[in-house]
Amino acid sequence: MKSSRIAVHRDSPLWSALDSAIRELAASRELSINTAPEYIIEFLCRELTAKKLVVAQPIDGAPPSSPVA
Repeated sequence: MKSSRIAVHRDSPLWSALDSAIRELAASRELSINTAPEYIIEFLCRELTAKKLVVAQPIDGAPPSSPVA
């Protein structure tokens, strides 16, 4: 992945949530990271938004919507 693509979701609440969860799993050794965490987080952000499972950013200050069931 090109470094320019990594920053697409970096300041989003989704990025923060995934970053926190991945760090927690890595710290507890439930997950082993063998590549740049930024790559993993951006990949997950893109996949979740592309599949419309989450909304990348709230629209017009509205609270984020719940994931689609």
